Amino acid sequence: MNYDYEADLNRLKEQQKQAAIADLDKQKNQSLSDLQAEEATIKPTYYKKKDTANVQNQVAARNFHEYLVNSGRSNSGIGAQYEMSRQNNLQRSLNDLNTQEAADLADIARRRTDVNNAYNSGLTSANAQIEANYITNLLNERQKAWEREQAEKEFNESVRQFNASLAASKSSSSKKSSKTYAVNTPYYQGKLNSDVQYGTFATKDANGISYQPNNVNGSFLHKTGDTIEVTSQTLDGQTITGTQNVWEDEDGTKWVWNGMRNQYVRY
Repeated sequence: MNYDYEADLNRLKEQQKQAAIADLDKQKNQSLSDLQAEEATIKPTYYKKKDTANVQNQVAARNFHEYLVNSGRSNSGIGAQYEMSRQNNLQRSLNDLNTQEAADLADIARRRTDVNNAYNSGLTSANAQIEANYITNLLNERQKAWEREQAEKEFNESVRQFNASLAASKSSSSKKSSKTYAVNTPYYQGKLNSDVQYGTFATKDANGISYQPNNVNGSFLHKTGDTIEVTSQTLDGQTITGTQNVWEDEDGTKWVWNGMRNQYVRY
């Protein structure tokens, strides 16, 4: 089953996007919550300031009226002029407070907009970076897959060439051996045993020649039912241990086939 790296990269991309959204949402919600708490204090603060301005204005008016009464000028035009001035001052103070309050509320609104803009900008930037990383990783994985495919092709080609060379070498060796040796086995290359003229067993060499005589000097062999363990060395230097039958000729002499010498030896 082939590894689907593209599906894994897509899953990773979606996980990263969800993590980025969660982080940006947390930051935005915290900022908006702080602004809401700050905004909630503005109206009460300015209400108190306006109320204080009214109270101070009324206290000043009462004090000035008492001053006029005590000085015997309560019916003079000074009182009317002062009252007009007092009302104008109060209105200016209230207007200034209203302007400051509106400015503070506008600042909250501006900062709230900044928070939302920062969220949208951060989300766009995060998505762009995640997509860029995805493309980079995808291209890297495709490059690795291509390199693995090329390496596999090169390996298979080297195996093919080796097998072709080996087959050609064996074919050449086989042809050469068949032309040079009458007997060609892993243990012996040379002339046929002279006893093959009287008959052979079915064992064949690399050239398909029956090379093992079924007799010794014309005295035919039969199995005794016994076997012995024999260690032999091939022509290419390998040591191989196997079992050989023990044969008996018509005179009762026992023999064992020696593949390295291509002849029977007494047992």
